[in-house]
Amino acid sequence: MNNHTEMSDEKLIQFYLNGNPGAMATLVELYKDRIYSSIFSMVQDKYVAEDIFREVFITIINNLMAGKTAEEDNFLQWAVQIAHQLCIDHTRKTKMAFIMETDKESNNVVEAVNFSVPVPLPNTTYYDSHSKIKSMISMLPDEQREVMALNHYAGLSFKEIAGIMKCSLSTALDTMKFGLNNLRKLMNEKEIILR
Repeated sequence: MNNHTEMSDEKLIQFYLNGNPGAMATLVELYKDRIYSSIFSMVQDKYVAEDIFREVFITIINNLMAGKTAEEDNFLQWAVQIAHQLCIDHTRKTKMAFIMETDKESNNVVEAVNFSVPVPLPNTTYYDSHSKIKSMISMLPDEQREVMALNHYAGLSFKEIAGIMKCSLSTALDTMKFGLNNLRKLMNEKEIILR
């Protein structure tokens, strides 16, 4: 398997399609951290992130078997795009289930839509500050949170993010700018200082 690590993604995919399962294992090993981090940052749940991570590679294998491959042979971007769509699907299902459950119990859908996680305050250590920032990122609008996750955790360029989110490059950049501004406002409101 060590000889696989020097190959391009395209060659690894060809090896896999020619019956070498170690080639897919190499692709997973190469990109697992970036793909998993981008998923986790969107869903904020370890178990859900692990399920979606597995689903990403099942989807990739199914696509490869059906003759579909990554555009421009960019395996990481393809995998993150699949992960992004699976996260959106999961979020939609979760929100809908939450709204329906709340609606049954109290007939107040507005409460469900405006639900947010309270962030504890004062005297924070360095790690507490960062965990609070992650919590605040989860409170941002979906598009802003997704752009931050794809850029920071998956390490994708804004051009790649624009492709995944099916928007223009300037829209992706603006979304990141608005997300950072909103994050700063939340940090000021919560009086979080990075030390």
